[in-house]
Amino acid sequence: MTSSTILKLILSALLLMAWSPVVFSQTFPIQATGIFTVSDGNELRILQTLPSTKIQGIYATSKKEKLADFSGSYDKETGKVLAKMTFCDGKRAELTSYFTRNNADALEIYFGSVPNDQKETGTRKGRTRPTLAFDCVKDSAKKGNEPYLGKGSWTGTWKTNLGMIRLIQINDIVTGKVFVIGDYKENGVIQLIDFSGNDVEGEITTSTRGEAYFKITRVNETTFDGTYRWGLQTERTPWGGVRIDGKLPLLTSTGAKLFVNRLLTEY
Repeated sequence: MTSSTILKLILSALLLMAWSPVVFSQTFPIQATGIFTVSDGNELRILQTLPSTKIQGIYATSKKEKLADFSGSYDKETGKVLAKMTFCDGKRAELTSYFTRNNADALEIYFGSVPNDQKETGTRKGRTRPTLAFDCVKDSAKKGNEPYLGKGSWTGTWKTNLGMIRLIQINDIVTGKVFVIGDYKENGVIQLIDFSGNDVEGEITTSTRGEAYFKITRVNETTFDGTYRWGLQTERTPWGGVRIDGKLPLLTSTGAKLFVNRLLTEY
């Protein structure tokens, strides 16, 4: 083989290398251990002991108060953490998180099934082995974006100028969602739907009069004032109520009981 032929072969090889697509490897962290600040303001503290793939951890507030324990596994091939969570109030949920490719300091976090609308992001706060010895947050079942200055529960029996209503408030400490559902008189269903500070909108559903729509304002812990209208009526009538009992009420409406049971199952 002549020197010119060898040179041509070398040049051809170089050209092929130049035109070949570049393939970048995509890797994930070897282990999941770390402290991550979650976009909801809380922390995800994950502990993995190599060579095991098992992980344990806590979901906690920035004030070192535990919201939930979790345990599961980490797959370094996919960067996925999959775990079962148990909150301080006894509720259970699924935790799924993914490391961003080639970034050991960023997480996508899902509370519940994937995909869902409860996505959060996490940023690494520390690389040391995190302590998990935090006490449960006080009144953990009541954490969330509650109405009336962030503290007043609607649960209880209320005497109103439309009749008696019994309400149950359910808070989801993960998403901050607040649900209020209950009885209107004996068979009707009342639901508080749209919270904006102390202002609330909702509806009453009955088998006899159809639906009523109301707008009320939480005046204090035990009083609300507002207006309501039935069906297609345009004129609104003043409506007010006073809570006469703050204990968990016994609901009588089948529709309200089914709604509450579904919420407790989902959240």
